[in-house]
Order: sequence, then structure tokens, then C-alpha cells
Amino acid sequence: MTTSASSSETDQPAAVDRLATALQALGHYRGTNTSDEHAAAAERLGGEAVYRAYLANALLGAAQLEALLNESVEFDAEQRTAIYLQQQQTAGVTGDQTSMLEFLRWQLLRIASPLRENARTEQSGPVPVAAAQTAEGLDRLLAVSAASHTLTDQADIDSVAEQLDTAHQALSSAVENIDRLRALTERARSGAGAEDSES
Repeated sequence: MTTSASSSETDQPAAVDRLATALQALGHYRGTNTSDEHAAAAERLGGEAVYRAYLANALLGAAQLEALLNESVEFDAEQRTAIYLQQQQTAGVTGDQTSMLEFLRWQLLRIASPLRENARTEQSGPVPVAAAQTAEGLDRLLAVSAASHTLTDQADIDSVAEQLDTAHQALSSAVENIDRLRALTERARSGAGAEDSES
């Protein structure tokens, strides 16, 4: 069975009570789901739009957990492709290349943000930094791919060139960090080999 977001109703965000009801159904909402409760939460968080985004992301996390648990079994490649396609169909991005690329970019931003935060910590090494840089480069490439379908004037072309420069710089920096780690790994292996030969 497939579920698509083809109706005009799906182009508007769901009301907070519907989001809370969906969270309740998955066992991730402990409130009473009343208008007073939602109004108080919205005021505390900075407005209804912010609160609705909080609830939507809580629901996304709950749904992702369900997907994670249900994808722990073995699927063949065809089944897994069909399963992943269901997400895109429900989001209403199948059949539209630009929408699909923007959707993928939106998903990537959710990965890139925590990677960047992790790369800023004192404990971070070359690998987390390279991962964050790779995510940045991929984000720029997806932006270019989406924009390439609607290029109309010189300003668009200049923007694409700038995005490509940013992608190149980010990915080059990622390669430099990977090479740095490879060099450290090779030195460690060489040292271990020398110790083994002496023993």
C-alpha cells in the first residue's frame, strides 16, 4: 500500500492537536492534548509556529524510531528500495526531480547540523571534521543539482558557480583531513610492525 501527499490539504502544516494525537498513538506524548496545554507550551517556546515545529520533529523522531526498529530485519535490495520509496511518496516528492533533490537536501541538513556541532568539540578529531565537511560539500552539490533545472539568467549561473566553489573547498578539506588520519594510521601500523619484529 502506498500513501501519497497529493491533496492540497497536505501542503499545509497539521494543527498542534493532530500532531499531539499522532504522538499519543505512538506512545510519545504524555500531555492531555488540550488547547490550554498547547497555548501554554507555544508561549513558553516562542510562538505556535515554533511549538508546531517541535511537535512535528518529535513525531518525526518517533516515526524514525519505528522505521529503525522495523528495518532491523533482512530485506533484499528490491524490497528496501520500495520501502524507502514509500517515504518519498508520502512526502509527495516522487516524479519531481527538483522537489526530490530539495527533500534529500532537507534530510541532509538534519545530519550536517549535529556533525558540525560534534566537529567543534575539543574531543573531535579528523574523522568527525571530515564527515562535517563532506556533508557541507554534498549539501552544496544537491543545491546545484536542484538549481540546474531552473537556470534562467546570469545571476543563477553565478550562484551555481559559487555553490560549486564551496562544495569543492569543503570536499577538498575533507580529503585533507582523511589523508591526515591515514598518515597517522600508517605511522601507527609501521610502529606496531617494528615492535613485532623486535619481539
